[in-house]
Amino acid sequence: MAADTTKIKLPTTVVPTIFSQVGNASTIAALSPSIPQTFTNTEYLVFNPSAEAEVVEEGAKKTAYEQKFTPVTGKRFKVVTTTRVTDELRWADEDNRLEIVSNIIADQAAAMGRALDYVVYHAVNPKTGSSLSGYTALTTGAQTVTATNDAVADIDSMTDQLMDYDITGFALSKSFASSLRKMRVPSTGMRLYPEIPLNLQVGDLDGIPAATSNTVNGKLATTATNVLAIMGDFSLIKWGMVRDIYSELIEYGDPDNTGADLKGSNQVAYRTEAVYAYAVLDAKGFSVLKSE
Repeated sequence: MAADTTKIKLPTTVVPTIFSQVGNASTIAALSPSIPQTFTNTEYLVFNPSAEAEVVEEGAKKTAYEQKFTPVTGKRFKVVTTTRVTDELRWADEDNRLEIVSNIIADQAAAMGRALDYVVYHAVNPKTGSSLSGYTALTTGAQTVTATNDAVADIDSMTDQLMDYDITGFALSKSFASSLRKMRVPSTGMRLYPEIPLNLQVGDLDGIPAATSNTVNGKLATTATNVLAIMGDFSLIKWGMVRDIYSELIEYGDPDNTGADLKGSNQVAYRTEAVYAYAVLDAKGFSVLKSE
């Protein structure tokens, strides 16, 4: 992303206040713990418990279960974000402690987290909004509930689809969280879901850990996903960093292929990179609420 490189008048003194919109974080990172990964291909053997105790009469033969293991191979992907700014901004930041550079890097790191949701949930590149070739969206293989005018019944329908799984998390789009927050008990006027605050940062819902983000509905996707919420066993998502997030300052060259040399344009670039690995062990362990 190229910034305006014209000369700017720098203030003598500044107030280091940074304005930002309400951020969206990764719901997967909030609901599923990360596991350190290696660059080698990781294969998970999925074990589906099927044993039941057998009552055997005296002298009778014993039988056994044949247990099958389903292999699931993890996928890797690299995420990169590069921000160009005028080199005068770096001097201003050093001299006046604007904290702009640290905020740029923090913003890029947050984008890295959101990318995890976009790839796993939707198989979408968040920068372009287009579909990723060779990746399968979790929401494609999950069980689906079509939204109705009764959000409570919709949540019950999602739960009914997961009778054979342990429900450990509930990821909500901000629009769906907002609609739940507005629901009231007719007889008393009290909120039906008082645990959803005004900022929609849900910590739990009906006793289940919950997280809210626009990544759930894939806001940046060029083709609407229609996803409102995702419920399921988030331990079935195995993910982690192959290479930790790192940031670097680039002063020369054309790092983002814009056709403009940094030094010749009086610019510098801040780049943040990371490599993820993930696997969805069983997409049927999730129920997805979609609008029509």
